[in-house]
Amino acid sequence: MNNRFVAGALCFIVFLFIYGVTSRADLQLTDEVAVFTSAISLETQGALEIDKLQWLNDTINIGTVGGDGHLYSKYFPGNVITAAIVYNLTKTQADQPYLWIAPKDINPEMGVLELAPSNTGARIALKINALFGALAMTALFLLLKQYFDWKTSITTVILVGLCTDWWYQSRGLLSEVGAGAFLITSLCFSAYQKPHHSGFAFGLSLLFRPTNIIALPVWGKSVWNKGGNAVWSVLAVIAGGLGVMFFNWIRFGSIFDFGYGSESFVPNLLDGLYGALLSPGRSLFLYSPILTLAIPGALSFYKKEKTLTIVSVLTVLLYVFMVASWHSWDGGWSWGSRLLTPIIPILGFLTASAIEYAWGRRADILVVVILSLLGFGVQLAALAKNPLETLVQFVVYGGVDYNETVNSVNNSWLALQLRSLKNWQICDLDAYTIRQWLGVCR
Repeated sequence: MNNRFVAGALCFIVFLFIYGVTSRADLQLTDEVAVFTSAISLETQGALEIDKLQWLNDTINIGTVGGDGHLYSKYFPGNVITAAIVYNLTKTQADQPYLWIAPKDINPEMGVLELAPSNTGARIALKINALFGALAMTALFLLLKQYFDWKTSITTVILVGLCTDWWYQSRGLLSEVGAGAFLITSLCFSAYQKPHHSGFAFGLSLLFRPTNIIALPVWGKSVWNKGGNAVWSVLAVIAGGLGVMFFNWIRFGSIFDFGYGSESFVPNLLDGLYGALLSPGRSLFLYSPILTLAIPGALSFYKKEKTLTIVSVLTVLLYVFMVASWHSWDGGWSWGSRLLTPIIPILGFLTASAIEYAWGRRADILVVVILSLLGFGVQLAALAKNPLETLVQFVVYGGVDYNETVNSVNNSWLALQLRSLKNWQICDLDAYTIRQWLGVCR
């Protein structure tokens, strides 16, 4: 157990360093702008209003006006509260303000906006997903170690952490990473038969993504294993749900109003399933090819642990179907398979059996290596240059139809990103800390 604890701590430190150093530490997506502005408003004013972004909401739906007449973001409390806490702890006095350049394609008149008084605090707060990303990989490693040897566990967590879309998402500020981190942590505690810990982690996951409620079997497994006394762990799950409801109430005056207005789930299931799993521009397996091994891995692991396999596969399927039925299953102008991010660690766990089976078999190992290199290459392509700038360049100014970036091979977002790297320069790196280290980038 001591060796496992030390290895888990080392895993956390390594991934925190990698994700932290490569973090964008900047605002690129309008969703991130809304979340960050809410966090700074909470820290500086004790409120959640984002009235300064009304001009942005007039173009892109980032929230709803509450009953008090103020604009509030439609996003969830997890990242807002965490970013506010981190900013409060790391802000410095007499610091330069954090400035955000409003995209000209959205509003050419806005120019540069001050979003936070302390640039230092803002840059660190914008790295919170590096923390959650590292937590997820640590929980994944400890979960793997419960069922696999050291070699398979270490190999699997490295491949999931560096060769899947998890790395890219952990470099930003979107809520899916926190949701996925606490979901895999809940599953880890469930496997270790600690229902109260599992319930607490699951409750926290709801603060980042209330739709995680469909993954309730993750916590339920621990209760099933431990019996009646474990039922009280449901209080932590309920607390998470109540936290989201309270957050809704203080913004919109209703516990059931999430601020999404007319956005909803619609019956476009087949289109959504194709898009999320197979489309050239959004396929989970295109951005994270190593996760294709989750299919044979799940079949193999079922022979060892039936209940855990069923819970994991059921969670993945429910999440896929939920995302596929969302009106904007592609996640909007966000790189990769964003909306499926919370299940990437679980899919990574299911790949372990396939990786374990591949040891000593040259053909199978070759498949693992090829899939890993492809995924790592995709991650490097996204790290080399801000993908959103690429999309704006080709869609807004280059005449490429946005739908082609999702459905065509030649003009898929990944293809456009690779095309844009022909004139690549070192200062194009999409990592704030590395650019600062270079000392030659503005």
